[in-house]
Amino acid sequence: MKKKDLKKAYIENILLWMVMFIGFVTFFFFVINYAKVARVKDNMDAISDYGARLISTNGTGAITISSFITRVNNMSVKGIDPVATADLICNEDNTIVPPEYQVIFSTQLAGGVSFYDKQIVSRRVVFNENGSETVTCTLTITYTE
Repeated sequence: MKKKDLKKAYIENILLWMVMFIGFVTFFFFVINYAKVARVKDNMDAISDYGARLISTNGTGAITISSFITRVNNMSVKGIDPVATADLICNEDNTIVPPEYQVIFSTQLAGGVSFYDKQIVSRRVVFNENGSETVTCTLTITYTE
C-alpha cells in the first residue's frame, strides 16, 4: 500500500485555524471597543436625565450649576474627563408665545470614543416646573482613553 503525502493537508489545516483565530480576535476587540461606546452613551443619558430634572426643578442659578457640575464629575464613568462650569451653557427664552414650559438638556461628546469618531448626543426634554420660559442647556464632555 502506498503512503499518501499529507503535508499539504497539514498546511491547509494550520492556515484554516490561523484565519479562524485571527477572525475571532478581531471580532472580540471590536465588541470590547463597541462596549466602550455603549457605556459612554449610557452615562451621557444618565447625565442628561439628571441635568434636565435638576434644571426644571431648581432653575439655572449659580448654586444649581456648581452643584450640578460637582455631581456630574462624581457620576461620570472612567474615561470621561472632569467637567468644568464653562462646559455647560444654558439659555433662557421668554419670547415664545404661548410659553412652552420646557427644559431641553443636551449632552454632547466632543471628539470620539475608540474607533467611533462620530458625535454622540443625548437629549432630554422635560416640563419646566420652575417657570414658563424655555431653558436650553448644552453640556460638552470629552473622553480620554
